[in-house]
Amino acid sequence: MDGAGSITFWGYSPSLCLTKYIDKQSEELPLRLLLIGNGDIRHIFHTLALTTSPIHIYILESQLEIYARHLLFLQLIFTSINQIGLQEKCEHYLELFANLHINTHTEQYLKQASTQLIQHITNINGEFQFASNVTIDTTLLKYKEKDFLEGIFQFWRTLSTKQPFPAELAWDGRVRQYLGTRFDTRRNAFDWDLHMKLYERGFKRLNVHEYGDWRENGLAFRLTHQDYTQPNRTLASAFVFQNSDGTKQARRGYWGDIITGPFLSHGLLPIDNDDSQMQAKANDKYIKTATDVSEYNVLKLLSHLQEQNNQIKIILLPLNSISDLCTASKERYHHLQFDLIYIGCSLTHYLNEQGENFSSLIMSKNSTLILELPTFLLDLKKDQLEQLEKRYDDMAKNIGCIVQDNEELKTNAFKIYKYNRS
Repeated sequence: MDGAGSITFWGYSPSLCLTKYIDKQSEELPLRLLLIGNGDIRHIFHTLALTTSPIHIYILESQLEIYARHLLFLQLIFTSINQIGLQEKCEHYLELFANLHINTHTEQYLKQASTQLIQHITNINGEFQFASNVTIDTTLLKYKEKDFLEGIFQFWRTLSTKQPFPAELAWDGRVRQYLGTRFDTRRNAFDWDLHMKLYERGFKRLNVHEYGDWRENGLAFRLTHQDYTQPNRTLASAFVFQNSDGTKQARRGYWGDIITGPFLSHGLLPIDNDDSQMQAKANDKYIKTATDVSEYNVLKLLSHLQEQNNQIKIILLPLNSISDLCTASKERYHHLQFDLIYIGCSLTHYLNEQGENFSSLIMSKNSTLILELPTFLLDLKKDQLEQLEKRYDDMAKNIGCIVQDNEELKTNAFKIYKYNRS
């Protein structure tokens, strides 16, 4: 297993307001977005905070653990500020998003939220609301997928004595396996990855101490003076191993990223230029770290979200349903076309697999396609990144999409295309 792991708990690019890249917007008809392999809710969060039009967001991921975290974070950000203040929301969000261990207050919130999510996911109607203007639609999910989600939420609130998650051992095992003989000099390996890879690829704000702490023990954000002692059960997942005798065995552990880190989603750059302190430097280094920027951005988005009252609907699609979606083989997918489609770098192969059906059936005229580049997948070398970018361009061209010049997006690990439907 490489440094990225087998499950994408967070993306490898900063959050975007996706509606900014849609040409025509109506105050009456809802915008339709399809997000594939997002990994986290950063783009959804950013988009909903800054969009006033009615909007429908369809989500397609590769693992149900990611759906579970999506629902947790969506419930959190839409909770009334009369129940949870903005600063407390921000702390819960970033801790649960990124830290292998959380404080006891956040753990208590997780248990309470899990109970509410169980009630929602077992709702026979399949639809529920996180706010008066926010509807979550799980009617397309299979019954076994809903059952699995309920099981995840049950695990989140279960006492550790009954179902333990030995997060520290799980992390240490992954790091030892990944580094091999370099484990005893791991701090040097961490520094090399930071300075020769992350810095070289554009993430110069990341502080050596915060990155080193995360690589060492999975603690990305230190936001309070409390101790982070409780395992973050949302980062647990099952991975199937094949034994020497050929039998397969599922084992719960931490199987996510251990090399890039969760800082990119909200910590690469400030979402606006309102605060000059966020760009201030000393000795040619940023004063504000990735942790500072992450907290600043999340608080800004939470604040903007309070001002929105547009109608929002978020639809979860079944796992592996891309073929059904792109062939409209099921009635529920007929006439479903999108104004924008975003694909994370872990699932771009869908373009190649579905071919022209991808664009002709589910992309509206002048639809936007945004692909996440694997720039920050540190196990990839420079020549591999160049080859993959060319492959993205070829796949997009094959489905009738034309690359658009946007150096800012490319710098931040994205390519943007327009569908030219005749």
